[in-house]
Amino acid sequence: MYQLIAKQKIRRGFKEISSGNFEPLLSQFAPDIHFTFAGNHALAGDFHSRDVVHQWFQRVHRLFPHLQIVANRIFVSGPPWDMVVTTQWTVSDTLSDGHRYQNHGVQIVRIRFGKVIEDHLIEDNQVLLATLDHLVRLGVSEAAQSPLVAAA
Repeated sequence: MYQLIAKQKIRRGFKEISSGNFEPLLSQFAPDIHFTFAGNHALAGDFHSRDVVHQWFQRVHRLFPHLQIVANRIFVSGPPWDMVVTTQWTVSDTLSDGHRYQNHGVQIVRIRFGKVIEDHLIEDNQVLLATLDHLVRLGVSEAAQSPLVAAA
């Protein structure tokens, strides 16, 4: 039963992210969440704070304002007090010039006692980098910025 609930929460979270409504998802994160997005680009990062993750989601939506993320397959393992959820997903957007961005990735989430304590995202960086470069050519300077850094 808890596996079904976890899958529903992941799907709902992806819908919330797609709509730009991050608060319901962020409220499920531990304050000291360990959040990573693989790569070395404007969306890359290794964060240990819910506040920086919020900034990251804001940047994602500034770069991809029509972002749609869909869970294709969700796998749940472990007991409810120490669960791991792995999701294969597809992300897409249509950029201002009509260019279609589509990519695939994997998310590994660790949930302890109902709070997300780890969230690791891996997506095809070659596809993402090409799209970030395309955004720069369209005049979106933030697409060329360095990864976010947590305030000291």
